[in-house]
Amino acid sequence: MKNREDWKETVKKGQNKMGTWRVSCLSVEELLCLQLLGYSSKQLYEDREGERYSLKETASMSIRELDKAKRILDRQAKAGVVTIPYYSEAYPHHFRHLEDAPPLVHVLGNKDLPNREDNVAIIGARAADKDGLDMAYGLAKQMGEQGHIVISGLALGCDTAAHRGCLDVGGQTIAVVASGLDITHPKVNKSLQDEIIAKGGTILSEHPFGVKANPTRLVARCRMQVVLTQSVIVAQCPIISGTMYAVRFAQTYNDDLFGWEHDVYAVRYDTQNELNSGNKFLLDYNLALPVRPGQEIILDNYNRLFVCP
Repeated sequence: MKNREDWKETVKKGQNKMGTWRVSCLSVEELLCLQLLGYSSKQLYEDREGERYSLKETASMSIRELDKAKRILDRQAKAGVVTIPYYSEAYPHHFRHLEDAPPLVHVLGNKDLPNREDNVAIIGARAADKDGLDMAYGLAKQMGEQGHIVISGLALGCDTAAHRGCLDVGGQTIAVVASGLDITHPKVNKSLQDEIIAKGGTILSEHPFGVKANPTRLVARCRMQVVLTQSVIVAQCPIISGTMYAVRFAQTYNDDLFGWEHDVYAVRYDTQNELNSGNKFLLDYNLALPVRPGQEIILDNYNRLFVCP
C-alpha cells in the first residue's frame, strides 16, 4: 500500500510540475507578439523559467504589438486558419528537432495531415518543360493512387504539376508556403489552393497573415518541406535553382543526431539540357538516386521510397 501511495504522490508531483510548466509557456498571442518584436526562434525556445517569465513580461508590456497579434489571430481564426504553438500535441512532430523550428505554425485545411508518415516530397523548378511537368505529375499521381501524401510548395511548374497529379486521382497533398495564408503565392494558384483544401489537403506556413513571400522565406520554406518526409524527388531543375536548397537541407539533416534519414531521388533524362542540368549534377556526383520515366514508385513498410526496376 505504501508503494502505491508513493507512486500516486510521484504522479501527482509530475502533474503539478507539468501544470506549472504549461502556465509558464508563452501563449499563442504572446509568441506572435514577440515574433512581431523581432525575437528569434532560439530566444523563444528558452527553457529557463526566469527567462520565459521575462518574455511574458516583455509581451505584456508591448501593448501595441500584443494588440496587433490578437487582431491577426482573430482574422486568421475567422478565415479558418488554425495556429499551433510548438508545445501543442497537434504541432507537427517532424519540426520539433529543427534548430530553427517555427514557434507557431499556421494551417489551413487538414491540421492532422502534416503528422502523417507515408509521404513524399516532389519538387522542381518553376520553369520546367513538358518532360519535367509530366514527371512531377506522373510521380505524384502514383503516390495519390496508393493513398499516400504528396508534399510540395505551390509554386508554378513542377510544384503545381505535383499537387495536380495527386489531386486528380483523389489524393491528399500538403503545400508548404512562404507567405501568410491570406496571400496566395503565386496568385494564379488560388484555385489550386482552394482545391487542395476542399479535397482534404493542407496549406501550411510559419508566417502569420500579412507576410509576403520573398527569396529568403522561399528558401527557409524548403527546410520545412524536407523534414516532413523521408523521401525527396527532384522532378526537374537547373543546376542553379531554388530546388537545390531543398536538396541541401535534406543532406544537412540526413543521419543527424535526431535520426532523420532522407533519400534524395532525381529523374534521369535521356536528353540533357539546361532545364535538367541540376538532375544530371545530382546523379553524376551520387547525391541522388535515379528515377527513370515510366518506372513505378512505392513506399515500403517503413515509408521509404522504393523504385521498381
